[in-house]
Amino acid sequence: MNPWPFSARRIRKELTLILLLNLGCYLLFIHWGLFEKLDVWLHQHPASQLDEVLLLSFTLALSMTWFAIRRLREARQLLKALRRQAERDDITGLANRRRANQALQRETERSCRSGRRYSVLLIDLDHFKHINDSHGHLVGDKVLQRFGQVLRQRARQLDTIARWGGEEFIIVCPETEQDGALALAESISQLLRETDFDPALRVTASIGVATLADDDTPDSLVHRADICLYAAKQAGRDQVVGENHSPAAQP
Repeated sequence: MNPWPFSARRIRKELTLILLLNLGCYLLFIHWGLFEKLDVWLHQHPASQLDEVLLLSFTLALSMTWFAIRRLREARQLLKALRRQAERDDITGLANRRRANQALQRETERSCRSGRRYSVLLIDLDHFKHINDSHGHLVGDKVLQRFGQVLRQRARQLDTIARWGGEEFIIVCPETEQDGALALAESISQLLRETDFDPALRVTASIGVATLADDDTPDSLVHRADICLYAAKQAGRDQVVGENHSPAAQP
C-alpha cells in the first residue's frame, strides 16, 4: 500500500475538473441569462458594490474549498500513515524501538502516579546468527516474522511488543508484577519450543525479566532486564531469568 494518498497526476486531474466545472458554470450562466439579470439588479441597487463576476467567483470559491478540504483530509491520512510507519518494524510489523521507548516512558510516569508497577521482558533469539549463516537472511527474516506472531499469541492487547534491535525483542507489560511477567515469559518459551520454524526447525529464546522499582528510570529498568537476559544466556540459553527467579533446568 502506497502511504502517499495523492500524487501530482491526481492533483492535476482534480484541478482540471475544477477548471471544467467553472467553465461549465460560466456557459450555464450565459445560457440562463444570469449575467443580464445580475446587471439589472445592480442598476436597481446602485449602492451595491457587486460586479458581474460574482457568480463565477462564488463557484470558483466553492470548488477550491472542496479541493482544499480533500487535500486536507489526504494530508491527515498521509500523516497518520507516516506516523505508523515511523513506529513500526518493517520485517515483523511489531512496534520499533522508538515506540517501545515511548511506552517505557509512559508506563514509568503512570506508575509514579498510580503506584502500580509494570514489568519488561527482554528477549533474545538463541543462535540467530547461525540461522542466518546456515539458511540465509531470507529465512532469518521469516523466523523473525514467525517469532513476532508467537509473541502476539501470548502477550495481552495492552502490552507493547517491539523489536528492540537485531534479534532482540521487548515486551512492556503495564500493571504487571514480577510473577505475572515470569509466567508470561515461561508461556512464550514453551510456545516457542512447540512452534515449527521450518527450515530453521527448533528456535529458542533467552528471556530476562525486570519489574519497576521505586527509583527506576526506563533506562535503568531495561538495564536490569538486560542483566537477567545475560544470566539466561550464561545458564545455557532457552531460559527465563528474573531478578528473584533462577534459571530452570534445560528441557
